[in-house]
Order: sequence, then C-alpha cells, then structure tokens
Amino acid sequence: MLFLFNIFKSIVQILHSNDSPTQIGWGFVLGSFLGLAPFFCLHKLLILLMIVLLNVNMGAAFFSVLIFTIIGLLTDPLADKIGFILLAKTPALTGLWTSLYNTPLIPFTKFNNTIVLGSLMLNIIFIFPLFIFTRKFVVYYRKNLAQKVEKWKIMKLFKLSGVFNVYSNYQA
Repeated sequence: MLFLFNIFKSIVQILHSNDSPTQIGWGFVLGSFLGLAPFFCLHKLLILLMIVLLNVNMGAAFFSVLIFTIIGLLTDPLADKIGFILLAKTPALTGLWTSLYNTPLIPFTKFNNTIVLGSLMLNIIFIFPLFIFTRKFVVYYRKNLAQKVEKWKIMKLFKLSGVFNVYSNYQA
C-alpha cells in the first residue's frame, strides 16, 4: 500500500511541478530508453547523462524507467524478433554490424544482443508518439483535471500527512 502511495505521490509531484509539459515529456521519453533496454550498456549511460545534463523533468524520467521496465518484460519477445531480423536476417546490414563491432566503444552498447537492439529500435520508433502523448496528457491534466484531483479525499489525506511540505513545493 505504501508503494502505491509513493507512486501516486510521484505522479502528483510530476504533474504539479513547475516544469513545462515539454520538459516532462522529454524526461518520460528518455526514461523509457533506460527502462526498455534489458542490460547495462553504453547507451544507457549516455541516456542517464542526458537526463542529468538536459533540462528535463527527472521525476518523469525515473517514473518512466519504472513503467518501461515492466513494459520491457512484456515486449522482450517482440524486441528479440526485431533485433534478430536486423542482425541476422538483413544481409544488407551485415557490413554495418561488422564495422560497428570492430569500432572502439561501440561493442559496449551491446547492439549485437537481439533484445537490446530490438528494444532500442522500438524506443526510436516511439520517441515522438510517446513525447506527444505525454505532453498532451500533462496539458490536459493541468487544464481539466488538476482542480478535481485536488478535491479527492486521498489528496486531503496527502495534505494532512507530513508529505504535504514536499508536495506544496511542487505545486504550479
């Protein structure tokens, strides 16, 4: 129960933060890259560096990691098929994979793993749809739902708890 309360708190903090919908959207997208890739690899380190250095909502990024880790477990068979097609069934790409593998640092991306490559491709395909959906959801929430959510009993309990101080710091 406490876990669900913390997730709800995180969502509220993200939606009520002073960050723009664009910052929240890009944070969510970058977090999806961390969540979908199954292993530690170089591109995860680069994405983490982008989250820290770019002006994105870190809460949205790390919430997205949680969500896309779960989604990743469900999409691994699809990612495996996509990666297998790209690595083994597309002769036109064989030269590219060979030269990339012989390049310093690139093998640390683990692109030669079918699930890693397939997950990366899924992420690339869904960058803009995910960004647009997240951004529109934040705008819609702030315009149409934020005041209604404020009236929920759980929000009143939330305000009564010691967590209200943290929550009040994130209100728009």
